Amino acid sequence: MQLWNQAHLQLIEVRLCTVEVAMDFSMPTSGFIYAADHIQYVEFGDVRYTEPADIVLHGGSGTPVKIVPRFNRGRFYLVTYHAEWGRNTDSRWRRLAEQSHFGERVSTVHAGAETSLRMLLHTMEEIWQQRQPGAQLQAKAYFLSFLYEWIKMQHQQSERTDSSPIAQVIQYMQHFYAQPITLKQLAERASYSVPHLCALFREATGYTAIEFLTRLRVEAAKTLLTDSTLGLPEVAEKVGYRDPSYFGRVFKRIVGLSPLHYKHAGQNKPSLAPGPATEVSEFNPLTIKRSLLRNIEHALGEAEITAIPQRIIALDWTMAEYLLALGIIPLGVSEACDMHRWVGLPMTIPDGIEDIGPRIQPDLQRIAELSPDLIIGIRSLTAPHYDALQQIAPTVAYDLFPPRKQTSEYESLEFSFRHLASVLDRGTLAAGIQYRLEDSYKEMREHIRTSRIVTSKVMIAFGYSRHQNSLLRLSNDGSLSVGVLERLGLTNAFKPGHYEPYGFTTAHIDEIEIEDNALMMYVVQRDDKIALSRLLKERNWRMLNVSSHRRSLMIPSGMIWPYGGPLSVNRLAVAATRSLTLQSSRYR
Repeated sequence: MQLWNQAHLQLIEVRLCTVEVAMDFSMPTSGFIYAADHIQYVEFGDVRYTEPADIVLHGGSGTPVKIVPRFNRGRFYLVTYHAEWGRNTDSRWRRLAEQSHFGERVSTVHAGAETSLRMLLHTMEEIWQQRQPGAQLQAKAYFLSFLYEWIKMQHQQSERTDSSPIAQVIQYMQHFYAQPITLKQLAERASYSVPHLCALFREATGYTAIEFLTRLRVEAAKTLLTDSTLGLPEVAEKVGYRDPSYFGRVFKRIVGLSPLHYKHAGQNKPSLAPGPATEVSEFNPLTIKRSLLRNIEHALGEAEITAIPQRIIALDWTMAEYLLALGIIPLGVSEACDMHRWVGLPMTIPDGIEDIGPRIQPDLQRIAELSPDLIIGIRSLTAPHYDALQQIAPTVAYDLFPPRKQTSEYESLEFSFRHLASVLDRGTLAAGIQYRLEDSYKEMREHIRTSRIVTSKVMIAFGYSRHQNSLLRLSNDGSLSVGVLERLGLTNAFKPGHYEPYGFTTAHIDEIEIEDNALMMYVVQRDDKIALSRLLKERNWRMLNVSSHRRSLMIPSGMIWPYGGPLSVNRLAVAATRSLTLQSSRYR
């Protein structure tokens, strides 16, 4: 509320829009969208809102928006504005606005049907469209009233979901660390006695309240020392210390270097480790969230996690893909050097990820040296080392190969991806990824249908060579790749004679029989000359060659990982759709 009061606001546009077909656009500047009537769903940022009537959405410039009407005629309000900060605005407010991404953050308020917000928007829009002298000023007055009601609803909803007094105290310290703060003030804010506050705060964070505040100030000082030309007295004052000498002693105790040495050393690099007699600072105030301590249930038991993990080890490539899809670079990955060869993703796999050894036997000593705060893996690979891994860091395992008939591998992927995203406080991003994937399936399914391929029965195989022999892994019902085929409107033509726990049956090429009314699609790594050559010679097969040299420009050979996450399955779906629709004329 105080930030909005400090900002200089310019109302740019107020419009009641009618939409008859799906509309895609990006927010031209900061603004609000209010779904008024007959809107089927709104995609705003990374989230889809179904039945979005009376939901107020706020976002910054460039936020992607998709609005789909119901009955070919829907209406929504669009209000855009621009916020500026005057020259005389206190630098504290400028800094807080920058830290909170003022005007840019995507936020949602469920206003409900009985609300003054819609009435204010209606009146604001009518006045704005009059284009009479003074109308814009009057509309701005209504806009300020609209902001007040919106902020009030935000606070009411926030109080229902984030009522922890300790979380409120932490948020207060994060905003006002540069001001004098006493334990009595904090206790009054939480409605606790000072001793009760101190006990609960330490239990929740592992720090006393004063030590937490001190470390907040030191983290802010680090940034000022490396990113500004300020001298030591100015830095000390800006982070809440009137005595530069005292500030210097506090800084050295926590960081291990004096402020001047830290400044001269440049950026905060791992090489600036303090000596053996000093304390290593592992404090990161950004990890202090609503849920300060959580028990996470997973396939091998429970893991106790404090705050939001930042330093994460992935014990296999699928978990590493989950992290990359969520915008997180893993600290270490098993067989990281080979991941580039096998796993194809829409983004570059970053260099510098530590290799922590084989997937079946990770290097526990190396993992411990990296000091992770979370280890993630799949059940089958994690179980043999679970007790040792738990001694290093909280360890969470997912069962991606569920028991027969209980659930499919695709459903396990969806659950585990959502679960991990929730642990890492990225549930909204994960939901957006899954919504977009479902939309992609719908478009590809329609494209396949209109291409009129001769049959919908498909065998999907992944070819490779071993000991000079060419082998195929044929996907069974319930496997991840068959789950992709089913979402494209296809059916699996391969029916094994027995149950396979990992979703595929391995066979020699000579052992494969293909029904007359079925197609085979295969993927072979481009540099596997033995398997590729043998497969290309089998002219009697009705094949869809996904990865031959002739098609390598369209689908990168050997970069479709059939055991991966949401990015890999999307890549497989695109490869299958392109191959089916481009080569379908061969089989009519």
